[in-house]
Parts: sequence; structure tokens; C-alpha cells
Amino acid sequence: MGLNRLTRYLLRELLLAWAAVTLVLVVVLLTNRLIQFMADAASGEIPPSVIFTLLGLKAAANIGVVLPGSFFLAVVLALGRLYRDSEVTAMAGCGIGPNRIYRGIFALAVPLALGVAVLTLSLGPAAERQADRVLANAEQQARFGGVQPGRFLNFGDQTTVYVGQLGADGGMQGLFAERRVDGQWQIWVAEGGRRVANALGPGEFLVLDNGWRYDGNPGEAAWRVMEYAEHGIRVAMPAPVEPGVGMDSRGATALIEQADAAAWAELQRRLSPAVMLLVLALAGLPLAQSAPRSGRFGRVVIAVLVFMIYFNLIYTAADWLESGRVGLLGGPVWVHGLALLITVAAVVVRLGVSPLRRWQPGAAG
Repeated sequence: MGLNRLTRYLLRELLLAWAAVTLVLVVVLLTNRLIQFMADAASGEIPPSVIFTLLGLKAAANIGVVLPGSFFLAVVLALGRLYRDSEVTAMAGCGIGPNRIYRGIFALAVPLALGVAVLTLSLGPAAERQADRVLANAEQQARFGGVQPGRFLNFGDQTTVYVGQLGADGGMQGLFAERRVDGQWQIWVAEGGRRVANALGPGEFLVLDNGWRYDGNPGEAAWRVMEYAEHGIRVAMPAPVEPGVGMDSRGATALIEQADAAAWAELQRRLSPAVMLLVLALAGLPLAQSAPRSGRFGRVVIAVLVFMIYFNLIYTAADWLESGRVGLLGGPVWVHGLALLITVAAVVVRLGVSPLRRWQPGAAG
């Protein structure tokens, strides 16, 4: 069954407002992440080449949490404009009540809630897992590729390297290296050196040119000294990158199989954005109700406060469930139930909707 003209009109208004609000919120989210990643790159913790990869993965992992808030603000903004321009009054004069308006709202809210559920249950955690891997690999690459002149650099837990100068081609001059093996110190000094990977064997190597090697312990006279033209040192390499999987990056199936308080808390937390979106879609109309030619952003401030309270209660209840302080129904479930009860009450009081009488234009205020 096709949508009637009014529903299509409301859907268009909502889509335009939702797209604008979502764009703003995503830009804010990505800007904060970009600043963090750029700071990490500037300090040498990650290479600059992975910044935008991490940015995209983190955006995919968190977009499901952003969409309920952006949709709620879009409903309040779009319907608030209709109230200010007296379009809702004109609809009421034609016998069009809240049910018809809600038809337009939920024509967008229902498929959007389904999409949010897919994002938070499946795609978001997968993106989070991939981001963890990329970040771990980037930190490893920065650690083993971030040799800087005039600084000591630790390779793993054993080898410390100091480089006096670094050439444009990556060659090192004035090189010092030391490590402790089986209770004895090994020290190298060399005129130059270079890094190679998987060349002298599996792993990362420092190849030193024209230098001396000293084996012994400080305070003892028994030192072994060896001159070399070329010497390779295997530096400690991290194990293959398999970062620990946190609760926020585990698959839904794994959480169901785990079936403990932490897993149920995470599942409820992931399902909450979709449920939240539907509840807020219902709450948007009574909150957007305003007098003609009233202020544009007064209701938006209230909407932001409502969303923040709702959002924080969800995560607080999830934390209670995860810590074992409450049972399964003491998690975000009760928060959604309370929010739905308050929303239904607001619809009845603000819009005059009641199962005992039909909605009348005058009852909407």
C-alpha cells in the first residue's frame, strides 16, 4: 500500500532534518576522533597513514549510537517548524489528527530502527574488532619504525638502541645498542646501521656496520671484545597481532553463548539504541508542540536534555546489570519501560489522545 500525500510530505520534512542533524553530529564525532588520532601520530604512537582508516572504522562502530539522537532532534525540529508555521493547525482543521502524523514519523522510524539494530548488533562490533587490529598493527609499526636521532628506543623488553643521526634514506649513524642476555650485558657501538625485516631470518634485525661488540658485566674485568665489519642483531618482535576482544567488539552469538551478567548487559546495551529510537519517535510529537511563531530552539534544548537523561540511564542500568547489582530486568529494560510510560502519558496529556474519546483539534493546545 503506497503512502498518501501527507505521509510523503512529513517523510520528506523528517528526512531533510534528519540528514542535516546526522551530518552535524557525525562531523563532531569524527572531529574529536581525528584530533585524538592526529595527536597520537604526532607523538609517534601510530603512523599517519592509518589515521583515516581508523577514523572510518570508529565511525562505523559508533554511528548506531548517534542515529537515535539525531532522529529525535530531527523530529522535534521538523514538527516544531510545522507548529510554528501553523501547518499542524491547518491539518487539524482538515480533520487530520496525531495518528496520521505518526504514520509519517514511523514510516521512517521503523526501518531506521531496524538498521540501527543491525549496526549495533553486527556491523558495529565487527568494525570495532577491525579497528582494534588496525590500531595494534599501527602501534607495532610505529614502535619498530619510529627510530629518531638523539633518543633511546626500546625494542621489545631486551634491546635498547640509540642513534646519533638518521639519514634521508633511513640509514643510521653513530649507533649504540645494548641488551642483557642470560645475566650478561651485550653492548654494540657502530659507525652506521640499518633496519631490515625477514632478511637474515624471520623477524626484525638491526644490521650494524664497522663497530665493536662488548660482552660482560659492569664492574668486572672479564669482558670479551670483538670487532666487526657487519653484525646483525635480532630485536624482539611482538607476537602476531591478535588484540584481546573486549565486550564491545564481541559478536552477538558469542555474547549469547557466554550468557553471564556482563554478556546480557552488553546485549541490552546494543539493543537499546533501536528501542530508544522508537520510543523517542513517539515522544517527538508532544515535545515539538508549540505555539505559532514561537522560538525555534527552545524545544531543541529540552530534547537534548531528554535524550541525555535517557541515554545516561541506559548505560547506568547496564553497568548495574554487568556488576551483578541487579537482575536481568534491572538493566536497560526498565529504563525503556519507564520512558515509554512517560511518553504515552505525554501523548495523552499534550495531544489529548485517549482511548475513550477521539482526538479533537482543540485538545492539542
